[in-house]
Amino acid sequence: MRKLQFTANYEQHQHIVEANNQCHITQEYVADLLVGKLNQYGFHTLPQSGDHVAVSVDNHALPLSITCQSSDQEGHLVCEITSYPTEDQDWLDRITEQSLLNQLAQAVENTLKQDTTFSEFEWQ
Repeated sequence: MRKLQFTANYEQHQHIVEANNQCHITQEYVADLLVGKLNQYGFHTLPQSGDHVAVSVDNHALPLSITCQSSDQEGHLVCEITSYPTEDQDWLDRITEQSLLNQLAQAVENTLKQDTTFSEFEWQ
């Protein structure tokens, strides 16, 4: 499992943000951003329900989940993008998928870093 944690200045994602809806709006914003940009890195994407993105490359599915939680001290949301690789694989498929996950991780991070509303990236 790979997890990228970052903060989001959600106030710039929509002009009117309701307090109870800020996480959902930001999760959808991140999902839409990834769907629109990951193809530049060779990944095929399909939007799923608001906080999920289906990613594939070379017939390998690499699902992403986006979650945003409570605000930090500056009022920014703390968000995570997680990818869960398939567990029951033979060793060659596992090595291939791990390599693709590493490439996807870099593509996700590079995509988010191009948007100034995101900061403080940390892999966990």
